[in-house]
Amino acid sequence: MRRLAAATEQLYLAALYLFIIAPLIVVAATSINTATSFPAPFEGLTFKWYRAIFAHSEFIHAAWTSALVGTVSAALGTVAAFLAAYALRRRGKRENVLLNAVLVSPILVPQVVISLAMLQFAALFQLSGGLPSLIGVHTVYALPFALRLIMVGLVRFDFSLEDASHGLGAGRLTTWRHVTLPLLRPNLVAAFAFCFILSFVNLPISLFLTTAQTTTLPLVMFAYIEARLDPMLAAVATSIVAAACVAMLILERYLRIRLVE
Repeated sequence: MRRLAAATEQLYLAALYLFIIAPLIVVAATSINTATSFPAPFEGLTFKWYRAIFAHSEFIHAAWTSALVGTVSAALGTVAAFLAAYALRRRGKRENVLLNAVLVSPILVPQVVISLAMLQFAALFQLSGGLPSLIGVHTVYALPFALRLIMVGLVRFDFSLEDASHGLGAGRLTTWRHVTLPLLRPNLVAAFAFCFILSFVNLPISLFLTTAQTTTLPLVMFAYIEARLDPMLAAVATSIVAAACVAMLILERYLRIRLVE
C-alpha cells in the first residue's frame, strides 16, 4: 500500500511539473523552428528568429525600457514595503489590520482601473505621462506583493537582536544595516525579483501610460501580433525565460538566496 501511495505521489508530481513546463517547451521549440507561421508543425532547426530580434530595434529599445521601469519600480516598491512591514510588525496594534488592508488593496483593484486612475491623477496635476507615471503605477501595483513577502520574514524575525544591538550602543540605521537587513536579505531579494517580474511582463497597466519613447516590451509584442504572427515572438519569450532562469541560478548559487523551495 505504501509503495502504491508513493508511486501515485510521484506520478502526480510528474504530471504537475509536465503541465507547468510543457508550454515553455513548446514555445522554446517553436523559436528554433524553420516554419514561418506560429503555431506550426516542427519543420527544421534554425536560429534565424533570434537573429531577427536584433533587426527590430523597437524590441531592443522596449526591452531596455521595461528593464529600467522594472528595476526602479521594484526598488521603490521593496523599500516602501519594507518600511511599511517593519512598522506594522513592530507596533503590533489592532489598527494595523486596517492599515494592512489599505496597503494590499491594489491587489483587489483591476489593473485597468489602476491605470485609468493614474492617468487622471497625472492629468489633474498636469504631470507629464511616460516614464514617471509608468514607474509610479508599477510601484503601486507591486507594493502589496512585496509587502506579503517581507512580512513572512518579519513574522519569524527576533526583535530582541535589535534590542541587543541598541543596548551595545548602535543606532537605528546601524542596527538595520548590520542586523535587520542581513537577516531579511532573502525576503528582500525575493520581493525585488517578484516585483521586477510583475513590472517587466505587465501589459494592462502599461497600456494607458506609455508614450512613443517609453513603450514597454509587452506592448511592442502585442502590437507586433496585430500585424503578423511568426516564431520571432517565441524567440523573444524564450529569451526572457532564459534570462529569468540565469538570474535565479546566480541568486541561488552565488548569493545563496533561494527564490523557490
